[in-house]
Parts: sequence; structure tokens; C-alpha cells
Amino acid sequence: MAWIGLPVIALAAGGWWWRSRRTGAAPAPVAARVESAAQAGAEASASDGGWALALVELAGIGGDAATADAGACASAAQVLSRFASEPQRLPRRPQLLPQLLGMLNDDASSARDIAVLIARDPALAANLLKLANSPMYRLQSTPVEGLERAVSLLGTEGVRRMLAVALMQPVMRTEGGVLGELPARLWEHTQHASAWVVEAARREGVDAFAAQLPVLLQGLGAIVVVQALRDECMRAGQPAPPAVAIASLLQHWSPRIGRLVAREWQLAPALLAALAGQASGVPHERGSLAGLLAQASVEAVARMRDGAAARD
Repeated sequence: MAWIGLPVIALAAGGWWWRSRRTGAAPAPVAARVESAAQAGAEASASDGGWALALVELAGIGGDAATADAGACASAAQVLSRFASEPQRLPRRPQLLPQLLGMLNDDASSARDIAVLIARDPALAANLLKLANSPMYRLQSTPVEGLERAVSLLGTEGVRRMLAVALMQPVMRTEGGVLGELPARLWEHTQHASAWVVEAARREGVDAFAAQLPVLLQGLGAIVVVQALRDECMRAGQPAPPAVAIASLLQHWSPRIGRLVAREWQLAPALLAALAGQASGVPHERGSLAGLLAQASVEAVARMRDGAAARD
């Protein structure tokens, strides 16, 4: 599988700046919707499709289970299983990342200092401005046109959270081929899950940036899975496999590939544990990183469905 540049996930440097913590105060009650998402996440994880099946259905892809060939999924699984012994095929950590996150964690750094550093990467600068002006993140009616203005408006914490998503965006621009809109829906799902987990982490007294990392790594893992499946479909000249088979592949491999990336980048053990917990499919303690990741995966699908219903 060819990896083209993958200027991926600033989130990676969380290995050095991992700051997951609990506050002294008791966590605020979680809303009923979150409680439902946690229960749904546990139930979904026990099934073959789970959150991924809902996402595949939203993308409107996948052949009929009675007639479509699932062989490409089996071939893709074999390809994905080799990543553990061939870590050089995993996305590489961005070079600018340690400097950038070091600056974001330095209280003495000004908005101008941060903006100057971001400007050294034109693609990153463009993605950050695009996100700052998107409906999901926009804070004012007038467009944000400069990096320094964006940093000032968002604040250091806002930039930390948005930066991780901005650095991931180029990876999500993969052609779906026979998988159609699935890459775009995965990108949308990752953005919603990232936004939700930041809100939930605050309620639970967990560092929001630390909680965001497993979500984004799972999103990266999902894109790796889709690329592997798309390539196998092209190689075999097959149409899209059944939706259930696609979802099962995503559900199984997305957190596992994300964990391989985290391990290769030497990230914190807590992050690896969260992704391993998501892969296990067992219920998780509320407020734990694994629990937040499981809830975010389900809640993001609910938000996507709400958005689709509002557009209809």
C-alpha cells in the first residue's frame, strides 16, 4: 500500500505532552444522552458492526449480503495483520509536531509565536484556517483570515484541540473508489467524535486534549482500513463487499491500527490502553479514556443522523 506524504496527526506528540488527569472535585453528572450512548456502545461492541455499521449505512455503500462477495474484506484483513511486523508502513510522525506542541504547552508563547511556527507548514496553516471558519468551530460571523487572529480567537486550548484535527485532515482526503463516500463520512465522524469527547472530558475532569488523541488515532486507523479494502477491491476487480462485512472490518481493525501507530510513535501507555480497550469490545469505566472513546464513537453517529434528518 502506498502512503503519499501523510503529514498526519499532530495528535501524535501526545507521548511527550500527555497530561491526562483527574480534578479534585467529583465529576459532574453525565447527561442522559451520554448514558444512553455508553450503553449503546457496549451493546454495539458486542455485535459485528456496532458504530461502524451505522456509519457504513450512512455512507450508503455495501452490496447485498446475499449476493456480494466479502472476499476483499478477508484479503484486506490479511494485509492489515502484517502492519504489526512491518511498522515502516505506518504513517510517520510529522517533523514539526514536537516544536509546535512544545510551544502550545509553554505559557510564555504568544499568539504571534504560535502563528509564525504554524505558517512554516502551508498545508497545516490552510487547514487550520479552514477549520476555524467551518460551521463546527466558527466563533464569529466575520471570516477569520489570518493565523494570528485565529490563534487569538481560539486561545491556546482551542488551538491544541483544533490543530490535531487540522493535521489529520489531509489523510482523510482519500479517494473512496468502490467505497464511494465512506472516507468523507469517516472524516465527518471523526470531527463529531472529537468535538463530543472534548465536551465530555470537561464534565469528567479529564484533560480534553488527552481524551481527543484516542479518537483521532482511531479515525486514522479507520482510514488505513478503508485504503486497504479499497486497494483489495481494485486488485480483485470486485465491487463493494456487503455493508456488514465492511463494518466488521472497520470495527475490528480501526482501534488496532490506531494502537499500532501510537506504539510506533512511542506514545503514553494510557493512550495505548484506551485503544486496546476499544478493540476488546468490553464495557469500560465511565470517564476512562477507553470509555470516552467508546461513547464518542456512538455519539458521533447520532449527531450525523441528527444532521441528516435536519437536512431532509
